[in-house]
Amino acid sequence: MANVYRDGEAAQAAGRWLRSRPSAGGGVVYAKGCHPPHCSPELVGAEVDKACRLLGLPQVDVFLLHRDDPRLPAAEFADALVEQVAAGRIGGFGVSNWTVPRLRELRAYLQQIGGPELMAFSNHFSLAEMVSPPWPGCLAVSREELDELAGLGVNVLAWSSLATGFFAGRETPHWDSPTNRARRERAAKLGERLGSPPTAVALAYVLHQPGQVLPVVRTGSEAHLDQMLAASEVQLSDDELEWLETGAGRG
Repeated sequence: MANVYRDGEAAQAAGRWLRSRPSAGGGVVYAKGCHPPHCSPELVGAEVDKACRLLGLPQVDVFLLHRDDPRLPAAEFADALVEQVAAGRIGGFGVSNWTVPRLRELRAYLQQIGGPELMAFSNHFSLAEMVSPPWPGCLAVSREELDELAGLGVNVLAWSSLATGFFAGRETPHWDSPTNRARRERAAKLGERLGSPPTAVALAYVLHQPGQVLPVVRTGSEAHLDQMLAASEVQLSDDELEWLETGAGRG
């Protein structure tokens, strides 16, 4: 949940849901802050405070920097985040919409100072390749970079894993390309054979990537949520993964 989503209303709604369900304990609460114009090491503490206040929680498990400012040394962001861990305001931290080289810079500094490990890296990844950023400053991660991240042991939270509804039939210029339309058609065909909707197939594709890659989605109905959760039960072979991507092999 991010501080800027619906000007904080989304985080407040999530907090009410968490407080109404004590049995929901055991989950991990992720919060994102430092979205421009608040993307500054000096504002990390204030953004953590805002996330806790909106969620109605004394701390958040994982705090993600929503954006990067590559003009600044990654060490400055690291120091600010480590300070929040030491203060008990966050359990750990990660980054969103950072490049992999900047992630390596941040990780190297943390190792140098004996700091905590990065807990998450959140860029876009889905069966559809991003044609253009849906929001300024958004970044995608490639299949090759996923392999590198798996080697680094960094968990990946793949935002917009359904390409803002593209695999549910929504037309969006940010993912509209002949290659992506063909992938969507193959997801629908494979879904028919497996008895699953194309959205579940698209999410299963993300779950079958190397390392720990988790899809990040949003939904407005319980029925759609059930379809998304069913993706964890969809098993895809290497041939099916290759066919979804390229049309080669057996689908």
